[in-house]
Amino acid sequence: MDINVTTAAEDTLIDFCIQRGEKNALVAGIHGAIVVKVTDNIVAKWGWTVTAAEAAMHEFAYKSLDHDIVRVPQMYRFIQDDSGRGYLFMEYIPGQNLAGLDINRHEDIIFRVAKIIEHLGQIQAPEKKPGPISDRGPRGYLWGDDGVRKAFESVTDLNNWLNSRLTLRNDSVDLSPYPLVLCHMDLCRRNMVLGEDGESMYLLDWGHAGFFPRFYEIATLSCLNPYDGDYEKPLIGVVESLLQLTDDEKRDMKMIHYARAASLRWSFPDENDNNESAFDPATLGTPPPLPIQEF
Repeated sequence: MDINVTTAAEDTLIDFCIQRGEKNALVAGIHGAIVVKVTDNIVAKWGWTVTAAEAAMHEFAYKSLDHDIVRVPQMYRFIQDDSGRGYLFMEYIPGQNLAGLDINRHEDIIFRVAKIIEHLGQIQAPEKKPGPISDRGPRGYLWGDDGVRKAFESVTDLNNWLNSRLTLRNDSVDLSPYPLVLCHMDLCRRNMVLGEDGESMYLLDWGHAGFFPRFYEIATLSCLNPYDGDYEKPLIGVVESLLQLTDDEKRDMKMIHYARAASLRWSFPDENDNNESAFDPATLGTPPPLPIQEF
């Protein structure tokens, strides 16, 4: 069946993806998303976790990144069905997924990923709003199990979200001095492909991406790769050496991890409830330990 993803009716595309299902998928069961091949050159990523925010961040990255450093598959279309599942149609990238690559035999990969992180940190947000390009808040490893429902309208909003959790430690943070830059926030190996030319690097899955201080990217690395020590530990070391974080950045990155730990352990008022006064940190007990090494 030949299908033109730019002109086909939405129902046609949705039915095609559902009929392909998990049985014929290239990827299935990863955080609820399914990837199916539509044509020889196009794939569709679809499911409950595929969102308009991911599509917007994917498109921004495609247009903004230096393709000599890192590439992003071209996106052709994004649609949603009546139940809210998203369908993202993009360029199919043949090549070697880094999850199947022997890092010890390809020692340059660690440095290349570190340079990608450095490059992302040079691309500033189009607006002074942290988080993804969306009317919803960020989700991913640093935001608890359910993410942030309401979009941050300012760095002050982000500070308030963090400080409501840091109150448990009698700590606080102010991220206003830092520029907001592009962060992928899910740089595990399965989200990168080495192109067939053996040189081009492609970065996939922008579902957790957003605009944050540059150390947010480093903060995620110890959260997403707990069983990939050959990749995680060397990468963190190279990135920290490359970026030369200031003492303030290191301190505030620790605060980000404290806030993450609190979000995973306790429930906090929904930001949409405007009921922060009902939250009493004294009732929550001992704060959780810091999940990363001390600096």
